[in-house]
Parts: sequence; structure tokens; C-alpha cells
Amino acid sequence: MHRLFTILLISAVAIALCGCATSVKQKAIETLEVPQNWQSEPSTDYSDTNQARTDNFTDATWLDYFENNSQLQSLIQEGILSNKDLVIASARVDKAQAELRTVQPNRLPTIDINGQGNRQKVNAATQALLSSEAIGNDYTATLGLRWEIDLWGSLRNQAQFSRAQLESSQANLKYAQMSIASQIAKTWLGIMHIQGQIGLLEEHQTLKTLYLKSIEERYRRGLIFAELYLYEKNQTQAIYESLNELYNERDQLNRSLAVLLGEYPKSETLDYQPLPDLMDPIPAGIPSDLLLNRPDLMAIERQLAGSRVLLKSAKKQRLPKISLTGAMGNASPELNNLINSNNAFWNVGVNLAQPLINYGRINAYINASKAQLAEAEATYEKVILNAFMEVENALSNESYLQTIDKSNTQILRQTRDIASMNQTKYIEGNGAFLNYLSSKIASLQSQRQNLQIKYQQLQNRINLYLALGYSFI
Repeated sequence: MHRLFTILLISAVAIALCGCATSVKQKAIETLEVPQNWQSEPSTDYSDTNQARTDNFTDATWLDYFENNSQLQSLIQEGILSNKDLVIASARVDKAQAELRTVQPNRLPTIDINGQGNRQKVNAATQALLSSEAIGNDYTATLGLRWEIDLWGSLRNQAQFSRAQLESSQANLKYAQMSIASQIAKTWLGIMHIQGQIGLLEEHQTLKTLYLKSIEERYRRGLIFAELYLYEKNQTQAIYESLNELYNERDQLNRSLAVLLGEYPKSETLDYQPLPDLMDPIPAGIPSDLLLNRPDLMAIERQLAGSRVLLKSAKKQRLPKISLTGAMGNASPELNNLINSNNAFWNVGVNLAQPLINYGRINAYINASKAQLAEAEATYEKVILNAFMEVENALSNESYLQTIDKSNTQILRQTRDIASMNQTKYIEGNGAFLNYLSSKIASLQSQRQNLQIKYQQLQNRINLYLALGYSFI
């Protein structure tokens, strides 16, 4: 019988291991109509010159500036290692892995070894329980097995649910890494932009101070009215206030960057790097299925898949449960005689349990699972629609900013030409000093506007890059 029990145990383990739960398969979206191409395409200027690169969109160089910038990449790597949000997301993955390990063994037999020793004294009423003495010993050693046979696959569904939760947590961790990398890139870009604006505004302040001194001299000589002098004085003070505002904004961005890097929010300033011009446009005809690259969509899809198998498991609670039990061991009143084969015992049993009256608990659990599935489906569709909206908005902004950039570049070129001509006239003695200063200040204002547009274009590129599921890591 010992051999029979061993064979039964090995067979049970083998059957259970063969039925280990695998990942739930992904299902296609059935309720959403997804277009083949984006509705907001880049402008014809871009698409005509880059049509040949459409098929190789993932290898395009439209954002190489960020990927090849050593300062930025160093900050991103530091943030990936130390950012506290990523530590939280990583801990959630570890938790999901541990929860899966607690669920998977439910499909395997439970094997226990138990040793017990008792010493007791009986009175006259129970004297017959012992052979001759009022004090006796009882020693037992047993090996027990219990196995709930997953005949309907309910336990397998529960394991699949836990695995889907783990896969969702892993995808969320990946998206958190991508998001943090993008936030670091955008914050760094904001710092560089602010520092560039500060440099231009400080030059503007210097010119405005010279302009104010000239106006003041004219006012003292009675050549202009007091209100014009006061107006220019207020304009100079406004520049000073704008500079202080930029200094404060730069410090806040530096503190935000420090927190993203998992450090104390300090306001140390990074080495300035001028913002680049966007030389490589976005290719036209981007296929909408590139959204499958986004880990956040994968995460919510895994949540949906888990809700489906959880509903299956809930419905199977109505079915009978079958379990096998077995035990073998020795029992003896003397410890030194416990391993004697004559004292061996064994038992094997089959249990069948069918729910009859549970006061609606199973139906309530099924209804709750149905509601959870409906919520997961709606959430999945909402996340997909928002993802499409993010890409469409970024593509639309790309065309809009391109148009604004063309207009501003033309204005900048003209203001620089005017400043150059006024400078030449002033040097040759044919032009007024104030005219030269005014045109130089107008040129600086155009440069500030141009820098602002360039910053918005780079920010928008990062938004599109993340919306399409690409990463700086």
C-alpha cells in the first residue's frame, strides 16, 4: 500500500504540473473602429520629402537630438535608477509576483508531515481505554495529502487572473519608466529654454537701460514730455520683474528635476545648451497600429483579460468540487517502537462537495465579476480613445507650430535686417541712436518669440514620441 500511495502522489503532482496556468491570450478590440492612418497628418511639405521613410518610422531621426545628448541621457539614467515613483511601481511588480506564487500552488496537492506525542492520565471511569496503567503514551507520525482536483478549471482561471495582474504591473512599470524619462526630458528642455530666455532678456535689459538713459537726457533737456519718460521707465522696470520671474521659474524647474532624479529639491543650474532647430520632420502615413507599442495600453488590456477569466472562475463556483485525501504513518504507545511496520496505518478518501444553499453569495460574486468586466472593457476603450487623441493632438500641433514657425522666422529675419541697417546708419552718422536701440530691442523680442516656438515644437515632439509608445530609455 505504501507503493500505491507513492504512485498516487507522483501521478497527482504530474497532472497538476501539466496544467499550470499560462498567460491569458489577447483579444482584438471589437467595439472600436480604428482608422488605418492618422486623421491629422503632417503638412505636405513634410510628407512630400519624407514619403520614402514612412515604412521605417521607428528608425527615423526626428528626435535624435534628445537620444544623442549626453547630459540629458545621463540625467535620464539617474532618474530611472532613483526615481521614487519607479521604486513604487517596481514594488508593485514584486507584490504581483508574490501574489501569483501564492495562487499557483492551489492547483497542486498539499503534502504535510505530522508528528505527535501525547502522555495522559485517566481516572477510573476511563480506565478501560488503557491496558493496565492509569498513565499512558501515544505517539504518531503521519504523511498526509490533500488535492482539490481542478476539474472545471476554476483554480486555473484564478492563476491566470494573478498572472494577468503581474503582466499588467510589469507593463505599468515600463510605462512609468517611459513617462519619467519623458518628464525628465521635458523638464530639462524647460530649463534650457528658460536659461536661453534669461540670456536674451538680460541683453534686452541692457539695451533698455541705455534707451532709458537717452530718454531721460532728452527729458531733462525739455525735448520730450514727462509721460513718455515715465512710460519708458515703467517698461524698464517691467523687464526687471520679468527677469526675476524667469529666475524663479528656472529654480522651480531645477527643483522639479531633482525630485524626478530622486534627490532633495535643490535649485542647482545645469550647463546651458542652446535649443536646436528641428531638421528632421515627422514622416507621413503613420499607421495607427503603432499604439500597440504603448505599455499603458498593454497594462489595461491585461486588466481586461484578467477580468474575463475571473468571471469564468466565478461561474464555476456553482459546480461540485472533488478532492482526494490520503494519509499514511505509524502509531505506537512507545516512542522506540514507532517505526515498527506492524504499527503502520493508511487511509485514502475522495470528497465530493456540491453547493446547495449559499444565500445568493455565488450569484452575487458572479454579478460583481460581471460589473468588474464591464468596467474594465469601458476603461480599456477610454484609454485607447485618449491615446488616439494624444497622437492626433500632437500631430495637429506639429502642423500648427510649423506654420507659426515659418511666419516667425520671416519676422525674425526682417527685424535683424532692420537692426543691421539702423546700426550701419548710426555708425555712418546718418541715423539716430534711439532708432538703432529700438530696432535692436525689436530683434531681441523676435528672438525670444522664436525661442518660445522652438521650445513648444520640441515639447510637442516629446509628447508625440511618448504617445506613440517610444521611449528615451
